[in-house]
Amino acid sequence: MSDNLKHTLRTALQKLALQQTSETLGDRTTYLGASDIAACPRKTILARIAPSEPDLVTLLRFRRGHMAEDIVADAFTAAGFTNFERQVEVIHDGEVPLKAHIDFVFTSEAAKTKAVLEVKSPESIPEQPYGSWEMQLYLQMGLLARNSPGYTVEKGAILAINFGSEGLELFNGYTPQATILDGLLDRAQAVWTDYRKILSNVEAEPATEVTPLCGFCDYISTCPQFDADEVPELADKVEILTMLQEQQKNLEADISNRKGQLLAIASQRGPFKAYGRLLQKTTRNRKAMNMERLAAFLKEYGHSPDEFKEDGFYSFLEIKKAA
Repeated sequence: MSDNLKHTLRTALQKLALQQTSETLGDRTTYLGASDIAACPRKTILARIAPSEPDLVTLLRFRRGHMAEDIVADAFTAAGFTNFERQVEVIHDGEVPLKAHIDFVFTSEAAKTKAVLEVKSPESIPEQPYGSWEMQLYLQMGLLARNSPGYTVEKGAILAINFGSEGLELFNGYTPQATILDGLLDRAQAVWTDYRKILSNVEAEPATEVTPLCGFCDYISTCPQFDADEVPELADKVEILTMLQEQQKNLEADISNRKGQLLAIASQRGPFKAYGRLLQKTTRNRKAMNMERLAAFLKEYGHSPDEFKEDGFYSFLEIKKAA
C-alpha cells in the first residue's frame, strides 16, 4: 500500500473518530467515563493531559469496535427485539463529574427491570474477561440503577466479538454490587483529584497498574512500573508462558518420536489401519533451489547470489534468565 493511500486513510479515520467521539461522548476532558475509571489511572490522566495521536492500526481498532456494536444491534433487530437502547448516557450526581455510556440497555416494562450489555472487540478473546472490562460493567450497572427509579437493574453481561476465527464469547452472570460500586466511585475520586492537581501544576504521582493490556498503552515507555528491576505483577504470566513452552518442547519431541516409530512400521509393512485411521508412508516431490548451479551460472556473468540478498527484520519475544 502506498504511503499516500495510508496517509489518506489515517487522516479520514482520525476525522471520523473525532466526529463520533464529539457526537456520542462530548468533551472527555471534562468528565470521567466508565472505561476511564476501569483503566490504569496513570493512562487515564495522561490521555487527557498529553493525548497521543493514534496510528492507523489504533484507528482501525476503533472502527472495529463500532462495527461490532452495529453487528449486534442489527442481529437483535433481525431477531425481533425492540426493547433495547444504544449508547445510553448515565450521569452520576456527585463531586466527580462522571458519565457512563452503555452500549446496550434492555428494558422490560412489564417486569420493570433493566439489563446491561457491554460489547468488546479484542484482538483475541481471553479465557476470562479482563478486570477492566468487569469494572466498567459494574460501574455501568450501578450508575444505571441509581438513575432508574422504579426499575431494577437485574443483570449485566460482556460480549466479546473477534473478527477472526474465534467468533464470539459471552461472559454473563453479573449483577449490581453496592460494595464494588462504592470502591469504583472512590477510585474515580482519586483519579479526578490527581488529574486536577496536574492541571494546576501541583505535583502528583498517579497510581499505575500492570495488566495484560499494557502493551496497548501509549505511555508505557515512561511508566515507572517498568523502570524497576522487576515487574512482579507479570511474574505469573511469564511463569505460565515458560511452563507452556517447556511442555510444548517435550510434547513436540514425544510426537516426533511416536511418528518415527509408526513411520518405520509403515515403511517395512506398508499401509495398515489402527484406531480407525489409515497409516502409510507417503513421498512427495518438492522443488528446491540448487544454489551451486545458480552460483556457477551467475559467476559466468560476473555476479554472485549474495548480490540478490536483502536484509529483513522480524520480531520475537526472547526469554532468558536474568543476570
